[in-house]
Amino acid sequence: ALWRDRVDAFPGLKDELQGVCRGGRDLSDEERNGSNNGPRNDAFNYLVAGKLLASGVSVVSVNGIASENFTDQSNADVTFQWEDIYVNVECKRLQSEAQLPFRAKEARKQITRSGHCGIIALDCSALCRSAGYIFDNSDPVKAALGLSKWLETYIRPQVLRSLSSDILGFILSASIPARTYTGMIVSPSGKRYQRPDFVRSSLVIDNLTCEKPGILKRIHSMLYAQLQRRGTGNTEERLAQ
Repeated sequence: ALWRDRVDAFPGLKDELQGVCRGGRDLSDEERNGSNNGPRNDAFNYLVAGKLLASGVSVVSVNGIASENFTDQSNADVTFQWEDIYVNVECKRLQSEAQLPFRAKEARKQITRSGHCGIIALDCSALCRSAGYIFDNSDPVKAALGLSKWLETYIRPQVLRSLSSDILGFILSASIPARTYTGMIVSPSGKRYQRPDFVRSSLVIDNLTCEKPGILKRIHSMLYAQLQRRGTGNTEERLAQ
């Protein structure tokens, strides 16, 4: 849905999107060890870019595929124009907590080498759920808020070490399997029916000491406004205080 009315502005991207979306965006328990997660890594890049576009951010390149109006070349996962500058976003999907400092450092080096300021986006889904665990989504708003607070409590302190003057900040994301009640109808055993679902949260960490302070905070406001328009109760966008 994020890309439905936007993909044609990026020649060649439609085929890439169709390829990565066949397997879904969320990592199953069986895929965590030893499999090729390249398509899912790309899917996270497309998700980040799609959310930015839907919020009104001027994305000009995704995975090296430029928009029709962008005549330059970018090797970043996502590049967008903000006023008179270009900002790179490096996206990393984490498979374990041990990867966190190394992947954040890798993203920081990529941004520094580019000569542009940038944002580091981390998918922390695999870190906040146990294999086979299904989250109780009886209160979607409370569940999404709890997940974003988990990101703030356990992940935020670790990534702050990777901040530098050219890093605008972090976007931390997580998605966990859940079961959502479908109504008040109960089964013969007396239990309410549930359907498979996901709880999703994002936490934006704004680097107040970077070269271009305030950009990421404004982007968060745009992301939050777009989420409110969609009215998705099981998704949360928060700005770390």
